[in-house]
Amino acid sequence: MAFIEESSRLPQCSRCRGNLLISAVMPQDDDQGWPIHLELCTSCDSGDTTRPAAGILVQFFADGGGHDESRSQEAAQLLTEWTREAMAAHGWYWHEKPPDQL
Repeated sequence: MAFIEESSRLPQCSRCRGNLLISAVMPQDDDQGWPIHLELCTSCDSGDTTRPAAGILVQFFADGGGHDESRSQEAAQLLTEWTREAMAAHGWYWHEKPPDQL
């Protein structure tokens, strides 16, 4: 079972020690047994051409999209694309279940 927990205090970015916008722990550990963290950092992911979905999501939040309910569909799409991109960086991929297996 997956849980979402909102926090007013997130850990520091593992790359620059700056502030994170999103920190997620994947349900499976890496090959060494350590938790896999997906991080979205305003400093590291802004303008990073190797992680375009992350940069677009940072810009979405910077533009106030996270506080605009009329943009919820856009937010869902951007979060999905960022999740796919971040998972791929760890060798994971998004696999959708067929409707009969939901």
